Amino acid sequence: MISKRCINAIENANEPIAFVLGSYLTSGLGIVRNLGKTGITTVVFASDKNQLSFYSKYATGIICPHPKNNEMEYVNFLLEVGERLNEKGVLLPISDTDTITILKNREKLKKYYRFTSAKWDVVKKIVNKNNFYNLLEKKDLPHPKTYFPSSSNDIKTISKEITYPCILKPVYSSYFVLDFHTKLFLARTKEELIRHYEKAISKNHEVNIQEIIPGDAHAQYGLNAYYNRKFNPTGVFMYRRIREWPHNFGNGCFIESVWQQELEEIITPLMKEIKYYGIVDAEFKKDPRDGLFKIIEINPRIWMQNSLSSRCGINIPYLAYKDAIRKPLEKTNPINKNVKWLYMLDDLKSSMKSISKRTLSINDWINSFKGEKEYAVFDYNDPIPFFVLCAKSAFYPFKYLL
Repeated sequence: MISKRCINAIENANEPIAFVLGSYLTSGLGIVRNLGKTGITTVVFASDKNQLSFYSKYATGIICPHPKNNEMEYVNFLLEVGERLNEKGVLLPISDTDTITILKNREKLKKYYRFTSAKWDVVKKIVNKNNFYNLLEKKDLPHPKTYFPSSSNDIKTISKEITYPCILKPVYSSYFVLDFHTKLFLARTKEELIRHYEKAISKNHEVNIQEIIPGDAHAQYGLNAYYNRKFNPTGVFMYRRIREWPHNFGNGCFIESVWQQELEEIITPLMKEIKYYGIVDAEFKKDPRDGLFKIIEINPRIWMQNSLSSRCGINIPYLAYKDAIRKPLEKTNPINKNVKWLYMLDDLKSSMKSISKRTLSINDWINSFKGEKEYAVFDYNDPIPFFVLCAKSAFYPFKYLL
């Protein structure tokens, strides 16, 4: 059942509606602000009612079925909404689960919607991590050493060869997170690796085993871009992590804009090779052993710090929207540099842990906040999501004590 609020938003739209799909705290909020500030009508579909983007003045939030747990229900929901549209909407997923679902059902949905990425047969080359790392191997692109077990015998052999600690990663990350509430398993011994493998395959997950590249958050870089239908970048943004949460394998909670031309020189030929167009979120780690930027992964969707690129002059969600409705694109370059993006809630956790381990001093922590900043949640022009987060956060200490 579609709410009256959603119907009103649909009927009063003067141009194609942007439909933001998925549940992630800062990704959804960033994208609705990026689009809303350009005057685009934005509707958020998420199965989690606690999305901060639901409280933004720039969007209408609607609860929908979960795309993995109720795939056909989810697709039928999109079709039901689509039937009410005056013209085709634009689908902008913020999670792998939503991305995979809409692309696999593209033929059904294309009657009512436009898409912001290439077809599934192209996208799965980077979403499926076994396909992805095999592609990197074939193209001789630097990446962590990776093994592909297909049986218990394989994992026993790998467990004797790999250096510890190592990580076990899923082929499809978002499905793995839904089952285990973590992106990967860390193995410190071969016995632990074998146990993790058996645990993963018990839930029917394909996995790979990967070495850990040395270095902390400062060694991690990212490239965010939009590639047009000729597979050329029309907007490129880069960043370096300052801190992350959780430590070692978490998300960047404090990052800064940088420029590393080498990252684009790695990614652009790869996108041309596979004929990919759409949003790119590429993650790298600079390996201190050889000085090379190693590709960790590439995501074909929006990322959690997307408001930083816009603050620096590269509004990638808007570029994706414009290309989807066939408006001309001109290549844009960053106009602001050395801007920092901060998600304070996670950064406090990360910083306090580093301070307690004596890997971060109080003085260095304070000095790290100097300079121009973009806040993940706080926005003078759209303050309600911030106050909602504050209210929710007030209960965290009690939950922690319990």
